[in-house]
Amino acid sequence: MKGKTLLILLSGMYISACNDSSFSGYSNYDLKEAYYECGKGDLSAAGEQRCRNIRAECETRKKERGFRC
Repeated sequence: MKGKTLLILLSGMYISACNDSSFSGYSNYDLKEAYYECGKGDLSAAGEQRCRNIRAECETRKKERGFRC
């Protein structure tokens, strides 16, 4: 039972980590600031995922509105 619960929790975390739309509510300024922070140095695994999501949001805005991070 514990294994099944752990699997469900980890699956939920994985799915939520892959959702790049979590940055869609950021203003352009806030997104640029977050993008800048990604280039500063060593990142944890969670930090790497966050930065991938930020870059994905930047690409979406670039395609849709010509915005560049």
